[in-house]
Amino acid sequence: MLLPEVHVNEPVTISAAADLLGITVDTIRYYEKEGIAPAAERGPDGWRRYDTAALSWLAGTVMLRGTGMSMQEMREYAAAYRAGADDVARLALLEQHHGAVLARQAEVWRHLAALERKIAAYRETIAVSDTHSTM
Repeated sequence: MLLPEVHVNEPVTISAAADLLGITVDTIRYYEKEGIAPAAERGPDGWRRYDTAALSWLAGTVMLRGTGMSMQEMREYAAAYRAGADDVARLALLEQHHGAVLARQAEVWRHLAALERKIAAYRETIAVSDTHSTM
């Protein structure tokens, strides 16, 4: 998976990882529990420690979720990765999701255009009303 760059010199705690990624500790634990993110290595104190590779995987997960990828699709992608799916298979999963994101984006643009027309209509109505009330 091509992931956003996240780099740490030394592994960090789950709290620090959550802060770096802008998510909660509970979100990280959930992704691990669901098999979307691999469980982090544990330090000598028994606490989870997140290195650059683990943080990059989590950053990619956050990015995919931010694009609207469903939890089921994220599980499938992670499972394909763990199962050793080749780049072609993983690319196909991402391209399919990319198409869905573009379709949602086009829909949002259509709704935004309708909203802007509605706002313009209200502004025009208010402007005409203000003009009539000052006469």
